[in-house]
Amino acid sequence: MLRNAMRWAAMGLMIVAAGAASWAAEPHHAFGGGGPSIGTFMAEIEGINAFLVGAGFAPFDGDLLLLGGGGRGGVAPGVTFGGAGWGAWSESHVGDRHAEFGVGLGGFDLGLAIGGSDRAVLAVGVLLGGGAAELILTEDSPIPINEVLPRGIVVEPEREAYDSAFILVAPYVDVQIQILDWVGFAVRAGYAWTPLELNFRDDGPLNPPRLSPSGFYVRLSIAFGAITPLGEERPPL
Repeated sequence: MLRNAMRWAAMGLMIVAAGAASWAAEPHHAFGGGGPSIGTFMAEIEGINAFLVGAGFAPFDGDLLLLGGGGRGGVAPGVTFGGAGWGAWSESHVGDRHAEFGVGLGGFDLGLAIGGSDRAVLAVGVLLGGGAAELILTEDSPIPINEVLPRGIVVEPEREAYDSAFILVAPYVDVQIQILDWVGFAVRAGYAWTPLELNFRDDGPLNPPRLSPSGFYVRLSIAFGAITPLGEERPPL
C-alpha cells in the first residue's frame, strides 16, 4: 500500500513539475544537485516468482522499495554529469519458509536540460553502470519428534543463495524544483534495463534463476544545489 501510494504521488508530481519546468523553455541552464532519495522499483520479477513457487516459497507481492542517492552538476550548456545509485528489496513468508530478494545498482549519470526556468529544470538522460542482485531462501530445519537436543545445540536453518551481476542502462526523465536557492526536490522516472548479466549460485542447486530484473522506477529525492542561467553567478550560501 505504501509503495503504491509513493509511486502514484511521485508520478503526479512529475507531471505537474514537468509542466512548470517547460513553461519557460530555457534549456541552457547550469544546474546541480544531489541528495538522498526514496521511491519504488516496478521490477519485472515474474520469472523469480515462478522459481519461488516451484520451490515451495511464497512469491513476492508488489513493487520493491527503493532507497538511494546521487548528485550531478552542469559543466556545459544544458549538459550535466554525475553519479547515482540505489538499492531495492522485497521479502515473502510462508510457514517456516522465508525468501529475500535485493538488488543494488549505480553508475555514471549523463543528462541534458531540455527546458526550465530559474527555479525548475526538466531534463532527460541515461544512467550507465552495473549492479548485483541476490536471492536468499531460508527454511527452518525441523526437529524430529521426541528427540531431545543437547544443551547449547542450535538447529541451523537450511539456506540457499543465488547471485547475479549485471550491466545497467537506465534512461530517464526528471524534474528538479528549487524551493529555496540551494534546497529543493527532484522527481525522476526511468526504466532500468539489464542487457548483460551473469547468474550463479552461491549456496543452492544448479540452474540458478535469472535475477537481474528490468523495470520502471520512480524516485523522489531532496536536491541540495542550485539552478542558475549560464553566465550568471550562483547565489551565495
